[in-house]
Amino acid sequence: MNRTLAIVLLTGLQLSASGQEPQRFRARTDLVSVDVLVTDERQPVLGLAAGDFELIDNGIPQAIEQIYVEQLPVNVVMVLDTSGSVIGERLRALKAGAGSVIDKLRPKDRAAILSFSHRLDMPSPLTGDREALRKALHALDALGSTSLRDAAYAGLALRGADTARTLLLLFSDGLDTSSILSESRLMAVARRSDAIVYAIGVREIPRLVRGPVFTQNEAMTDDRFLSALARETGGRFFHAEQHRDIERTFTRVFEEFNSRYVLGYTPRGVAQPGWHKLEVRLKTRRGDVLARRGYFGTY
Repeated sequence: MNRTLAIVLLTGLQLSASGQEPQRFRARTDLVSVDVLVTDERQPVLGLAAGDFELIDNGIPQAIEQIYVEQLPVNVVMVLDTSGSVIGERLRALKAGAGSVIDKLRPKDRAAILSFSHRLDMPSPLTGDREALRKALHALDALGSTSLRDAAYAGLALRGADTARTLLLLFSDGLDTSSILSESRLMAVARRSDAIVYAIGVREIPRLVRGPVFTQNEAMTDDRFLSALARETGGRFFHAEQHRDIERTFTRVFEEFNSRYVLGYTPRGVAQPGWHKLEVRLKTRRGDVLARRGYFGTY
């Protein structure tokens, strides 16, 4: 295991065991940022203004003071399953998908690559160096079992200290077989993070094997877990249909993330400490709104 990553994970597990969680999403009396996706028939809705949204913090309507679309830099933390089930054509498709995201990074964007099987490795920390990212991606190999929850936690822990938005792009094609961290603790960490998780799983089309009997690939994505983790952070879960669809799905995720709105407001009329339930709605426009469920305020 990469030494730096091992320390990050060990620290997180110690906090988890003591009932504490790393607090990433902080809000005092300063501006709170809420990352929001608006879709209509699954397609992003563009061109909205602050007046099109209604934002409610713990039951109290808030005045939206700022709205951003695409202007803010993005840190893309790609957490990639390189367990034994990914070997061969699927690994080549995975590298192509992650490579398509690297190709679309803007000048101020950065990315990191974290690979996982039964061990965690970080071949590239957060960097804007596209060539270093491609080199790290090219060197990935597939072997071993799957520590999915541990890898998701490590990705959340890599959230930078700067003001950039964080997209955690998590790819896995199998069930967790070797994690230390429990799902409940991971969800508590995700709830406190301001990273947005987009998860990608693989769905194989059934193959006809003898007569009317169909069989599927042995690797089965943990759809329930990946969907729940994405939903907790205001992100989404996608299926890639077999190998050929993996690259397209990576591209779709990054393009959709860059179509999201960032709403900024100063909480008024609500107590700061503790959990804040958030609701974001459209006032007059048609569309489905997706945002995180809330945040932890601090003094």
